[in-house]
Amino acid sequence: MDLLYRVDGLSGTEIGEMMGVDYSTVSQGRKRLQEKLRSDKHLSQIIKRVEADLSIIFDPFCSSYYPSGCK
Repeated sequence: MDLLYRVDGLSGTEIGEMMGVDYSTVSQGRKRLQEKLRSDKHLSQIIKRVEADLSIIFDPFCSSYYPSGCK
């Protein structure tokens, strides 16, 4: 959920609709992850690597992945 929010730029409401949960569930999940990342440096490194990889292949300006192009 957190990566959808940060990399894709989706709102908590949009993420909740995609996952079939309320926006407050998304918010709580993101908060819990942030707390975990502060205490778990290994997990933090993994998340940073995944986020960097996703930001390379994702074009936030057209909400489309490069292989398929913007419509």
